[in-house]
Amino acid sequence: MKKQLVVISLIAVLLLPTPAYAWNETGHKVVALIAWNQMKPQTRSAVIALLKQAPADADLASLLSNDSRPLAEREREFFLRASTWSDIVRDDDFPERRKKFHHSFWHFINFFFDQSGPGGAPRDRDDLRPEPENVVERLQRFQTSIADRNLPASQRAIELAWVLHQAGDIHQPLHCSARVTRLEPKGDQGGNLFLLERNNRLNNLHSYWDGILTRTFRRRTGETEQAFLQKIADFIVTRHPKSSLEARIKPGEFEAWAKEGHATTKASVYPQSLRRNQTPSQTYRQNASRVAEPTIALAGYRLAEMLDRTLGN
Repeated sequence: MKKQLVVISLIAVLLLPTPAYAWNETGHKVVALIAWNQMKPQTRSAVIALLKQAPADADLASLLSNDSRPLAEREREFFLRASTWSDIVRDDDFPERRKKFHHSFWHFINFFFDQSGPGGAPRDRDDLRPEPENVVERLQRFQTSIADRNLPASQRAIELAWVLHQAGDIHQPLHCSARVTRLEPKGDQGGNLFLLERNNRLNNLHSYWDGILTRTFRRRTGETEQAFLQKIADFIVTRHPKSSLEARIKPGEFEAWAKEGHATTKASVYPQSLRRNQTPSQTYRQNASRVAEPTIALAGYRLAEMLDRTLGN
């Protein structure tokens, strides 16, 4: 009976559209917080001013709280919230907003591989190609357009929100890879089709990696979100300071950034010990955390550098 339920669940997953989230809300906000702490003051001011110019139907500017806290605190929170806006607009409860602002392909790029080499070694599949519109192509476009004052500020604000989000997306390894198998001849959609079992219910490998920070860092009872995010960011930055990653920042080399994630997927995401319909081991989780931490630090440093370069002058 249990086997039948697993098969039914697998069929249901295959028939439904598979969303490509990258990191969860915590992951995106930690990347943004690291970037915020690295950015020049004039860059912060320019970024906030531009985000406020988003069109009203985007519900982006409304993410800035209007309460009694100091403005600097609310603007930092706004920046962090804006990094999740591209996922917020997926919400089916707001179909007009979703239709206008949601773009699935902008969240990822698929470089394909299989494990048909000697001993299961990975082998790139150049016969399968990424979608023409993808996270690399969009970042290349937006790094120019967000700084172009001849374009409408409302357009640039939306593109800036995408940049804040995509800086996290492109550093989630499963947003840069799709494994080809007999079951998935056109790729496993960044691990979305690789089902896991967790707490007696099916999940998938992609969502497992999305939530790796919240599996590693626990939010204490009564701990504010800001304190929780700061705790994670401080831990990651202390272990992986910018000076140790400076040579890897590679400003504007977005395809190289994505190829790093692809290499990580091939090296670390699909070990032989990982089994479908099972919960990943503690060793697997620890290795995923070890991989994710410097990657998230690098995402924050790269985002700060990009914004300083495009909007900080």
